[in-house]
Amino acid sequence: MASRQQLIPPTHQSVKAGFVVYSPKSEDRSIVLLEEGELIARETTPPYSIVFTMRPGDLVGVAALLEREPFKYELSASKDSHITMVTEECMESELKRLPLWLLALIRNLSAKTHLLKRAAMETRVQNTLKSLAEYLSHKPQDTEFNLAELIREFCFLTKISTATAQEDFKSLLRRHLIKLSQKGQRIFCKIIDPELLHIFTDYIQAQERDTAFAPYKLSIVQKKILVFLSTLEESPEKTGPDWIAYIHEKFPDADVSQWINLLKMEWFAKKDASDPDCDLYSINKIKIQYFLKALRYETNIRGVL
Repeated sequence: MASRQQLIPPTHQSVKAGFVVYSPKSEDRSIVLLEEGELIARETTPPYSIVFTMRPGDLVGVAALLEREPFKYELSASKDSHITMVTEECMESELKRLPLWLLALIRNLSAKTHLLKRAAMETRVQNTLKSLAEYLSHKPQDTEFNLAELIREFCFLTKISTATAQEDFKSLLRRHLIKLSQKGQRIFCKIIDPELLHIFTDYIQAQERDTAFAPYKLSIVQKKILVFLSTLEESPEKTGPDWIAYIHEKFPDADVSQWINLLKMEWFAKKDASDPDCDLYSINKIKIQYFLKALRYETNIRGVL
């Protein structure tokens, strides 16, 4: 009879639409079971997006009690509702009545569910800014996208929070890699140059690897060669020795080792890449333009505007 007297029952409440059932600021932990009506969970930072909606029979807060995991969303009633609250004291009083094997089973299942939930919610990327730049680099140029929908799609794909995505969009805007415009109540995003975003992604990747970004470690003579090659209307085919002689004639400071560096940077392409004996090369216009654009927009890429 003593254990029965210590039993603390759950509480039943009727709440009106708009009532805040739970706030992360509260120190009390509870399991919330929705019996009738509808509850919504919102983020606590602007724009206060709805994370999920609870229907009758749904419950939240199990991890908060069993695993001491904080519930980070604000829970409120979107319509008049009936709820059951299982407080920490109520849960403890019930757990004391359970056999040890059943208690261990419940905690084991809760821990596994917690790990699965965390894996589903954790972001799939390490660098959110690089991920956003790469995502936008696949979007068509000069097309207006609804910014809210763009952020929603990006966050859905990457599990990155809305607040983090918004800050990364601001970072790209400061670098003039995207443009924003407003029409009525809506804000639209336009990709200025997808290739520029691709270059920016490569730049961040080089930083992550703690290596110098190739376009920004060019020597003076290499920059001169780059500009010269970009001005050639035709891309003649020459052998390696012929190209070395041709470049050396224009730039006496360029030697054989310089040719090796130019090949590493892919400024020249073999006529037949599948033939190891092929010694005919032509200018790789795509790579030349890549380096030129990276140099032209260096302040945008580095973010030192």
